[in-house]
Amino acid sequence: TVACEALTYATIGAVLLTALAKPAFRAVNEENWLKQTDLAVTFLDSGGQVLGKRGILHLESVAVEQLPEHLVKAALGTEDRRFYEHFGIDIGGLFRAMMSNARAGGVVQGGSTITQQLAKNLFLNNERTLDRKIKEAFLSFWLEARLPKNEILRLYLDRAYLGNGVFGVQSAAEHYFGKNVRDITLAEAAMIAGLFKAPSRFSPTVNLPDARARAADVLSNMVEAKFLTPGQVAAALRNPATPIERNTDTVADYALDFAFEQIRQLAATGKLGNERVLTVRTPIDRNLQRHAERSLEAILREQGPKYGVSQAAMVVLDHDGGLRAMIGGRDYGQSQFNRATQAMRQTGSSFKTFVY
Repeated sequence: TVACEALTYATIGAVLLTALAKPAFRAVNEENWLKQTDLAVTFLDSGGQVLGKRGILHLESVAVEQLPEHLVKAALGTEDRRFYEHFGIDIGGLFRAMMSNARAGGVVQGGSTITQQLAKNLFLNNERTLDRKIKEAFLSFWLEARLPKNEILRLYLDRAYLGNGVFGVQSAAEHYFGKNVRDITLAEAAMIAGLFKAPSRFSPTVNLPDARARAADVLSNMVEAKFLTPGQVAAALRNPATPIERNTDTVADYALDFAFEQIRQLAATGKLGNERVLTVRTPIDRNLQRHAERSLEAILREQGPKYGVSQAAMVVLDHDGGLRAMIGGRDYGQSQFNRATQAMRQTGSSFKTFVY
């Protein structure tokens, strides 16, 4: 009788697991899953000049064994200390995160492993739902069964978004510090590792004091995890990293994010074939985009306080529907949320007289 009941419960459990797992694996293209987000796109403006780049150029991919040891330890110490011990989900880490969040009365610590984060980046979106978390868990087990640990870590470090339109640690090292990732210091590695969870908030080109404070937390995590000693991190704490001065003459970041997402959708449908490194010409007018940005900032500065408005969005189209300029917010460095395409808000009606 006990054996029969156990078999019954095991069967029911297997059926439930299958039902829960099936939606997760619909997100996976079995034949080409590893290239699903393997896109590197260079965008040109209406005059054929380079506007910017998005995506991951895998010619720049660096094997984990070739990365500085202190960068790997910074990532693991902050994101997933038991990465080499668990099988996709760290039950102990999840429990500790739940207890910390309960004591704090809010979300102060995440419980997702590096494998879970990679599963989300490869196959899912950022929505905070139970359905997504269930899919993420099954896909984490699936990844662990198919790839060695170092390959999972390499893919994560290659694909993680690290602020300012930058993906991956190699691009981040070049963007923030002007050097190959193999040459970064401990202080620089800590600052890059601090970007994984909140790339917009801790971007050193946006808020250097917060970026340095976050890097100090990363160094403390490395000591706590026994990856380094207090003496080994002392110099990095005394001399925090400083990003290089960059030419800030970049425009249309919101538009490029929007265009990149459209290209990702085309790639997912197979309309791009096997092409993953692309050059895309857009109808964006660089001068018009700059003028729109200056005009919007002037209006917010002069009229914003009077009406209690701190953000705005703008879309300029030509008569054929071509996108000439787009602004999704006041400061892309502070917030990459595109209020022109992502905000679920009814537009005003005063413009209708001009349209009709």
